[in-house]
This record gives sequence, C-alpha cells and structure tokens, in this order.
Amino acid sequence: MKAFVRIMFFAGLLLLGLNIAGFFKTLRNPALQTEKTPYRDDVTLSLEEARKSWDRRPDENEKAYAVRATLLVNRVMAHYWKDEGIRKYHLRVPLWENYILWFAGLVKPDVYRKYEFRDYEKAMERGVGICSQQAMALKGLLMANGIKASLWDIAGHVVVSAVFSDGSQWILDPDYGKYVPYSIRQIEEDPERVRASYAGQDDVYASWLKKHKTTDDLVKEYEKTGNHIYTMDPTFENFSYVAVWIIPFLLMFPFLFMHFKGRR
Repeated sequence: MKAFVRIMFFAGLLLLGLNIAGFFKTLRNPALQTEKTPYRDDVTLSLEEARKSWDRRPDENEKAYAVRATLLVNRVMAHYWKDEGIRKYHLRVPLWENYILWFAGLVKPDVYRKYEFRDYEKAMERGVGICSQQAMALKGLLMANGIKASLWDIAGHVVVSAVFSDGSQWILDPDYGKYVPYSIRQIEEDPERVRASYAGQDDVYASWLKKHKTTDDLVKEYEKTGNHIYTMDPTFENFSYVAVWIIPFLLMFPFLFMHFKGRR
C-alpha cells in the first residue's frame, strides 16, 4: 500500500512539473512566419503585436472593432492544417500544454490528433488552423469584448455572425480577412450582396497556387441551401485545463496525508 501511495505521489509530482514547464513554453513556432501556405503574406502580425491590440478600445464602436478583430485574426493565424505540422506546429496538443488533451489524441485521434482550440487565446497563440479554427478564435475574441457572435457553416466554409447592440448583424470571415455588412438571412435572400466583400479574391492566394476559389465561387457558396449554425462545444477543453491541476494534487494527497499524520 505504501509503495502504491509513493508511486501516486511521484506521478502527481511529474504531472505538476509538466504543468509548470508549460508556463515557460509557447504553442507558437517562429517558423510559422515563413511557412508556405495557400495564402499570400499569410502571417503579417506577431503574437505580441496581436495581444497588445486585441482588446476593444474605449472609444471604438462595435462594428469598427469587429472589422479590426477580423483582420487581426487573419493576420496572426496561418491557413495551415497539414499532417507535417502535428508536431512542428502543435496541431496535437503537447504534453506540457495539456496532458489530458494529449492523451485524448491517443483515445480519439479523429478529433484530438489535430485539435481545434475553443479558447481564442490558445488558438491565436498557436497560430495555425483552417476556416473553422480562425472563426472560433474570432468568435471568442468578439464575445470577450462584449459582442454576441455565433459560428455559421456556409457550404463547408465556417464564418462568424456578429450581432450588434443596434440589432444589426454582419458576417465576418477571418480566414479571408473579409466582412459582409449583412445578416445571413439577408444574404440568403440575395447572395449577390457578398460579391463586393469578396471582390479581388485572386489577390488572397499565393502566386504558386493555380487553382483556388474565385469571387464567383464564394457567391455560389452563400446561395446554396443548408447553411446552418456550426457548434464546437468548449466544455471538455475548459474542464481539462482545470483538471490538469487538480489531478496532480489528488495523486499527491494520500502520501502527504500519511506523511504528516505519521509525524504527529
């Protein structure tokens, strides 16, 4: 029994050490600045610059902030989701970041081997993802700054619907760095309303990419039926970031209890 308690104590100590080590590491790989992606000048903002400006300014109205936040997410995150980045860019959450999410990658690799953060700060720190990850980051950033937001799946492309205090709604697309000053319902009535926002779509892509979506393609995506709210439940992620600290102390408690009880 005592041997087992000691094993538990050292296991807890090891996990606690992993958590502490994580404070001194970052999910962001500096190589991201020069990574080849489908988009031209994909990452143009450092994480430090983004952190200094991602809060809404006191004199900044909601719509101005929503546009700025969309561009901020677009410029600090790369459109990248290749298997080669699982280790290089921490697409699989590393042990030192969250050992529960890391272990989940073994149990359910289809979800956790390449993991999309629900937390906007984690998503932007790592700095990689496809449209859904960028959209989740923007949604979290808007909500943290007092703007209601939800995710929408537009023919497989995920965007953000922002609801402002005057009742108006805009569609924000951080993957492309675009915004459409209409609600999803208004767009469904007339998909041509998005054309001006996505004009010059050819300029978004890197020169080496010969085949990509055009402005016409995106208008057609918005006019397709079946657009729906896109949900990504943050419950397990939120729980895991609390549990990684609780578990070590639970493992260490029996040994510490026996030790101090014996001293009495």
